[in-house]
Amino acid sequence: MPDQAFYRRYAELAVQVAVPVLPGQHLLIVSPPEASSVAQAIAQAAYHAGAADVDILYEDAQANSLKVQFAALERLKIFPAWTAQALNAHAEAGQPILSLHAPQPQSVVGSVTAERVGLAAAARNAALESYGMRRSRVQFNWSVMAVATPAWAELLRPDLPPQEALNWLWQVLARLLRLDTPDPALAWQTHAARLMQRCAALDALHIHELHFEGPGTDLHIGLPEGHRWFGPLVPSTFGLYGIPNMPTEEISTLPHRLAAEGRVRMTRPLVIHGQLIEELDLTFEGGRVTALHCPVGEATLRQLLETDEGAAHLGEVALVSEGSLVSSEHRTFYSTLIDENASCHLALGRAYPVTLAGGAELGLTEFQAAGGNHSQVHLDFMVGSPRLQVTALKADGEPVTILREGRWVQ
Repeated sequence: MPDQAFYRRYAELAVQVAVPVLPGQHLLIVSPPEASSVAQAIAQAAYHAGAADVDILYEDAQANSLKVQFAALERLKIFPAWTAQALNAHAEAGQPILSLHAPQPQSVVGSVTAERVGLAAAARNAALESYGMRRSRVQFNWSVMAVATPAWAELLRPDLPPQEALNWLWQVLARLLRLDTPDPALAWQTHAARLMQRCAALDALHIHELHFEGPGTDLHIGLPEGHRWFGPLVPSTFGLYGIPNMPTEEISTLPHRLAAEGRVRMTRPLVIHGQLIEELDLTFEGGRVTALHCPVGEATLRQLLETDEGAAHLGEVALVSEGSLVSSEHRTFYSTLIDENASCHLALGRAYPVTLAGGAELGLTEFQAAGGNHSQVHLDFMVGSPRLQVTALKADGEPVTILREGRWVQ
């Protein structure tokens, strides 16, 4: 079990690098109840950094699952107003928010209909739309950090006694969060700078289109004029640089919402509203999903795609080398936060306006006219593999190979 010194290192990384806390700021920590010790250590570190106040909002995934399973249908359409108010108000005030993430493996989806799951998800998305829009524009510093919990550890290592499994998971996360280095903050600065250099190199290519090729995948994705590559060092509207996801190994940009053509195959398992989806093939025409093959979980996925008009369009394209730190673990974590950093991935739904020059200042109509997508949902799914090739077509028509066999081409 991690000791207090480990929690202190984790907490210092959180408030110094993930969501840099300035004197006088009000930090909100969103945490599973099982991670209360970590949340409290972060609160202490934030106060030492000069925070005026720290609140901890505990979200109980198991309690939410019970609601989906047993509550009346009408109640599933209601998301707790106090939770929505806390997140929306904090975001509107431009104050930092740190979410501690661990997947909840105890799924009730097998015993309930996709309708029940979809109603609960739709209520949450609608209640937090303002929060999501401000977050996608980075109007406040935010980050999501992986945290070990007994249930997640048991899911990944059922062969170990519970305490040993939890210790093992913390050791893995320590590597992925670079907490096993002498100076984690410096390690992250070095890593982030390297990825930001890749962003600059890709921006300089003035890419018109990306072509993904691999088993089951032959997809052309157009990029709008003015798109820019988005790395781990993300400035908020207040000019503070944080790292939105920890761990992170990706760089991403804005796909044109109307310019995806072809087919793509998911390469790593995905959990959608508690439903494990292991096979997924999508076909795009005119930027929209027009066909899908999903042997298990199709009803859940179709319901998500029908959330709103933008849910069936792409909002993000992200590149990750198969040589990344996360990929080197050679394991599926059943956590999109981590699994998406082992593989190139795409996202259906909401785009990040900051991936378009001047996009954060545009209204929704102007952003969509420029090629950006908007939706209440944002669903990442992994498409990378050691057999993936990504080729960029420059504005002048010249092709440039970016990834070959899933790895960066230098």
